[in-house]
This record gives sequence, structure tokens and C-alpha cells, in this order.
Amino acid sequence: MDKITVGQIIKAFGIKGEVKVKPITDDINRFKKLKLVYIGETPYKIIACRIAEGFVYLSFIGVSDRNTSETLVGKMLEIDRVNAVDLEEGRYFISDMIGCKVVLSDGSNVGVITDVAQYGAADVITVKDGDKVCRFPFIKKLSSNFDIENKIMNADAKVFNEVCVYED
Repeated sequence: MDKITVGQIIKAFGIKGEVKVKPITDDINRFKKLKLVYIGETPYKIIACRIAEGFVYLSFIGVSDRNTSETLVGKMLEIDRVNAVDLEEGRYFISDMIGCKVVLSDGSNVGVITDVAQYGAADVITVKDGDKVCRFPFIKKLSSNFDIENKIMNADAKVFNEVCVYED
């Protein structure tokens, strides 16, 4: 079944198996409605959820001590796509954006999206092409078309050259 990434476990919290999660979703409160997540291919039933200071704290059935929860650190939390929220037009799941080719209006190929960081004002997209890495804000005036099915983001070349920053 197709899955959507909704968060990443960043640390074990306390001694009773709770984990601290960095949410990868616009609506952090959606975690309160979740009953099941996947870590890799393994399903985990959620028995407790709380939200504090922009992070989610979860407890799972079968994870009852710190040693067990520490084995989950760094892993991604996924849900079945059928449980995903409906998105407004022009909004995309980060997991769908990863792997998309970025093609400019002048026909040049920038590379493939490898990461989307959420900073509030605008998401920042990281694109890699071999050893070249660039980042740019995901803003309306830049993206002319996002074709998730064909894994292509079309972008305005002029705006891209104004806002893109390449790593040295």
C-alpha cells in the first residue's frame, strides 16, 4: 500500500518508551487522530499522543522502555495514503515532491528534489544534480506547474536564477 511520510523520530523521551517526533505536516494536530503509523514496514499502534512546542510525543504498543525507543531514533513515520488529509489545489505532500525533476522554462534540467525543509514563510527545496546542490524557496511566482504523476516540477527560469542558491 502507498504511504505518506508524516514525521521523523528525533529522540527517545523519558524512560517509558515515549519518542519525540519532528512533524512533517502542515497540521500538527492531525497526529491526535492517528491510531497507526508505520516505521519501515512495521506497523505501530499509537497509545498516547501529546503536542508541545511544535513537536509530537508518541507512545506505541510494544515500546515500553527507553532502550526500545532509542532504536527508533532517526526513523520516519508513515501512514497509509488512504488516511492522508485532502490537499487544496497547489499543495503537495513532501513525500510526493521528493524525486521530482526540476525543469526550467528555458528547457534546462536543474536536477532532482532531494529534500523539502519547512521554515514557515516558505518551504525550501533542495535539488541535486551529481555533485551540484542548490536550494530555493517554494514560492508561487517560481513554480509554473507541478506534475506529481510524472515527477516533474516546471519552474520559471528568470525567477529561479533570482532566488536559487548553489552550495560551494
